[in-house]
Amino acid sequence: MKMGKKEEIEGKLLRFAAPSLYQKMIEVFSSYNIHSYDIYATVVKLDEGYDLTLRFSQSFSQVVTAFISFEQATNPDEEMNTFFKETAEKCKNQLISDYYKMIKM
Repeated sequence: MKMGKKEEIEGKLLRFAAPSLYQKMIEVFSSYNIHSYDIYATVVKLDEGYDLTLRFSQSFSQVVTAFISFEQATNPDEEMNTFFKETAEKCKNQLISDYYKMIKM
């Protein structure tokens, strides 16, 4: 390993690491007419829970992160529901913005 090179921790896809949480995310995003392929969700397992990373936009450059407990991953609660709703709204606005930028070209 070269000195100064930052090591990137590989995350697991949310779909496989926490299927219940993934299903809840899909339900919320579907209500905003956002498809599963419009968002890239990964988790990194920590001692106390998961670091959740959601990427979206045309090039998946927009990033939203959250820490979730193992309990929330298994049984998504209202806090997770609110997080997904807020993120879905951001994603929807970004996708609309990307669409209008594409039309102007």
